Amino acid sequence: MTIEMIFQNFLQWALPMNSNRRMIGRMLKQVSQMPATVTSRINYVNVANFLRYRNRAFICPICSCRSTPLYDFPDIKLRREHKIGVLRETLQCRECFGSLRQRSLAIALLDYLHDKTGIRHDSIATLADVGLGDLRLLDTDNFSAISSFLKNVPGYTRCSYLPDRIWGSEIEPGYYNINLERIDFVDRSFDIVLTSDVMEHVRNSDVAHTEINRILKSGGAYIFNVPYDEHSERDILLVDTSTNEDRYLCSPQYHGDPLTGGIIAYRVFGRDLIARLSSVGFEVSFHRIEKPGNLVTDGDVFVAIKRAA
Repeated sequence: MTIEMIFQNFLQWALPMNSNRRMIGRMLKQVSQMPATVTSRINYVNVANFLRYRNRAFICPICSCRSTPLYDFPDIKLRREHKIGVLRETLQCRECFGSLRQRSLAIALLDYLHDKTGIRHDSIATLADVGLGDLRLLDTDNFSAISSFLKNVPGYTRCSYLPDRIWGSEIEPGYYNINLERIDFVDRSFDIVLTSDVMEHVRNSDVAHTEINRILKSGGAYIFNVPYDEHSERDILLVDTSTNEDRYLCSPQYHGDPLTGGIIAYRVFGRDLIARLSSVGFEVSFHRIEKPGNLVTDGDVFVAIKRAA
């Protein structure tokens, strides 16, 4: 056994992946690499949240496990600049690592399926065991906790945005390279489309929403969340895309991305998103989800139903 292997084994023993010790260690490493963020991460708000939630037991609606959350001391200043709630991307489940945002999306999906089929599933894991039946679902997040349970379920399709590969190509069974502005699936291919904090990264989100409407069957659901400012009538533009060349209207805002490490955000959505979705054929509702038993507080999800032609 090499010294590196011994060190890795020791690290796993001392700082298990699903421990707050590991989260705090990772945060301290990141702060040491970016000292300017120290006060944005080590502050009263984060310490208070850590102490408040570290022993809060909940049932995860993704993996169905009883868990307590992991808190990663998010960058408070950055969250506020990006119009993202402090808790939204943290409070991960220790078992599946699903965040509060992902649990919000899971609850909305399970609620929709209950309304559509009359069958109530208590978690995505339970849904995976039972299957989707005749339904077809497209998920734009290949790396989420939800995807990890559904990826082998018949009717479930995943996709990513990989501009260096051929659009529409199948990367592996059930996993495709898709540009949401020109989706390589035929009309009325899916009953459900899921996106989670994706549309702020799509250069022309209105075109992408038209494409999503096209590939949904009548009565199908587009279930999604995005950075959203209820107090803003219109989108808060971060990048001017009115010409072929991007023009930054503020310091470039990058969000974490499992494929690239960071991906540019073009906008924070405002209330007129609902009107724009309606104009392409959706009936839209916005939901604030409060499910203390699932440790979801101030969860945010849109459900857009395709109107019959």
